[in-house]
Amino acid sequence: MLGVSGEEEGQDGPASASVGSRAELHVHLNGAIPASTVKDILADETTVLPQGFEIERDLLRRIRSKSLAAYLTPWQILRLFPRKRENLDRLCVAALANLAANGVRFVELRSSVLYLATLQKCSPTQALERLIESTGDAAQRQGIRRGLILTVTRGDYGAIALATLLQAYQDLGEPDDVVGLDLAGDEEMAYPAQLPSLFRQAKDRFGLGITIHAGETGRAENVRSAIELFGANRIGHGTAAGKDPDLMELLAKENVCVEVCPISNRLTGAVPAEEAHPLQEFRRHGVPFVICSDNPGIHQRGLVDDHAAAMAEGLSVGDMRHQFEMAKRYSFMESLA
Repeated sequence: MLGVSGEEEGQDGPASASVGSRAELHVHLNGAIPASTVKDILADETTVLPQGFEIERDLLRRIRSKSLAAYLTPWQILRLFPRKRENLDRLCVAALANLAANGVRFVELRSSVLYLATLQKCSPTQALERLIESTGDAAQRQGIRRGLILTVTRGDYGAIALATLLQAYQDLGEPDDVVGLDLAGDEEMAYPAQLPSLFRQAKDRFGLGITIHAGETGRAENVRSAIELFGANRIGHGTAAGKDPDLMELLAKENVCVEVCPISNRLTGAVPAEEAHPLQEFRRHGVPFVICSDNPGIHQRGLVDDHAAAMAEGLSVGDMRHQFEMAKRYSFMESLA
């Protein structure tokens, strides 16, 4: 088990047994799997690694990467499994156990159902049903409430992917387990002109929350587009907004919450080493934000560590005390006590 110190521990001794309640609104399921579980599943499924990929060198990210693309190297293998149904259960159990070890009481997990459908050679509807079952069972075992955010990747087929996901969602009777939609991927990549309106339609028709990865690669205009075109309720990362006072004013005015991932932002280079993290600027301008962990499995650190990193970036104890209530307020999940 990955403890709050980033070291793997036995199942009987989570390092964070005494931490208070925390909530997680930006975490990718495949980025939350402990390295030991990844290796075990790859071996079990006899997965052939991409040419040039070395597990010990390329799976984890502990120091700053040269670029966002370099940071994302682990996804060369993280997108290759699970091919077996039982391994989906296995990785969900491991990921949820680590969240619990970090004091997480409710979580919104992001996952790509279309990748899962391809890997398990089933329909998107079946893949979504399996994801709901596996994450639900694992969350229940840990005493965690969980919702699912379905991820669409930027690119020419983004609109088709979204339509396919929404059809699967409808085929299952619009389950309450699904709480939101996410747009991720290379921010420099073009997407179909109709994609923003499709996101807004899904928000209006189904009541799903919208979160958009934007402003992670230095393009502040992507944050504005996420709000004005996609109808985003939350922004993933959004670090570029810290340099744009007008955009900060817009975030505050529209009450759009920024999902801040302090460790990830430094590892990806979204916040350069010589610059201050915009966290304090968000606070000064009244922009709501929640501290999140993004990909704790490949960082070998958990949400507790991201909270500590946020304080190292200048947040006060008082700021951190409000985090659980802030997460409740901006969560897409209903009826959080």
